[in-house]
Amino acid sequence: MQRIFSRLSGTMLMVAISVFSSFAQEAGDTTKPTSLDPKLIEWQQSRVPKEYTIADVQITGIKHLDTSIVYSIANLVPGQTFMYPGTDIFSKTIANLWRQKLFSNVGIYITRLDGNKVWLEVNVQERARLGNFKFEGVSKTEAEELTTKTGLTKQTIITENTRRNVVEVVTKYFKDKAYLNVEVSLEEKPDPAYVNSNQLTIHIVKGNKVRINEIRFYGNTNIDDIRLKKQMKGNKEMSKMSFRRDYAKSPYGEDKPYTFKNYMKDWGFLSLSKTKKLISPWFKLRLFGSSKFSQKKFAEDKNSILDYYNAQGFRDAQIVEDTNYLTKRGNLDIDLKVNEGKQYYFGNISWKGNTKYSDSVLNVILGINKGDIYNM
Repeated sequence: MQRIFSRLSGTMLMVAISVFSSFAQEAGDTTKPTSLDPKLIEWQQSRVPKEYTIADVQITGIKHLDTSIVYSIANLVPGQTFMYPGTDIFSKTIANLWRQKLFSNVGIYITRLDGNKVWLEVNVQERARLGNFKFEGVSKTEAEELTTKTGLTKQTIITENTRRNVVEVVTKYFKDKAYLNVEVSLEEKPDPAYVNSNQLTIHIVKGNKVRINEIRFYGNTNIDDIRLKKQMKGNKEMSKMSFRRDYAKSPYGEDKPYTFKNYMKDWGFLSLSKTKKLISPWFKLRLFGSSKFSQKKFAEDKNSILDYYNAQGFRDAQIVEDTNYLTKRGNLDIDLKVNEGKQYYFGNISWKGNTKYSDSVLNVILGINKGDIYNM
């Protein structure tokens, strides 16, 4: 028997392999060479196309599906002719069967060759279906929400895509809730409650919630960090009160803290914002808003920062890159590197075609004067 095509783990293979052999058995002689069918060897080594006729097709490996369904999908029927080498009917059969997502492996074999007639065997391995499933390590409410989000349904085919989707959906679900170190693993075993089915257990280790320790900006010389942080409605720094700063070095360079010397030099004690800037690394009280990190809201926050820059006349402002990383205490630092660009102002304003109202009247109505920040 010779395998001419097979499909395993999503990869189509066209394989010519050694034929099954018969062994000459003689008493006391174990050195006889293996005997190969010369007709199959000739088939394997043929280079000139020749027409063949399918004499018979057998479907093997089926345990639970209806064999007639596989026959219909394979579309190989007795009496059908093909040219070999050069035919694509076998590759089409493999593709058709694989497309159903019912099988984990598909192979086509030649079991007999007589003249221009060939006997074929289509061997398939059925995929298991989903039986009972459960989420471990989470609350009942979370399990119900995850069931909806993953789309798991009993008696659907379990594929690699099914497994990958479950892990990705569960991971994203908890990361959006600030469990950035969540671990997800799957366990499968036969489910006696259903035929050809596996029980799926999703093990979840959420870990601790990760909160935002500090948000720092680099490259901002015109607008300070405090004003930029105010634009971030979805991600806020956590409350803190400690004389030891939970500091982690940024890949964008050394952080230059606002020192007490600078604070006194700037008469910072007369400014609430400068006072907040001085003490924020050690003391911050947050009564409202969450300090949990949200990737989705972070994207919205970055847009809000750019909108604020545009409103201040920095029309070319960009967030060049950003990163986040854990501190020694397991909290999250967020760094954003900005390129502010130039600040634009209105220049001379001229009017043309105005016969009823003078330029000065129109300027008053417009409410824009030369030198105003261009924020349109």
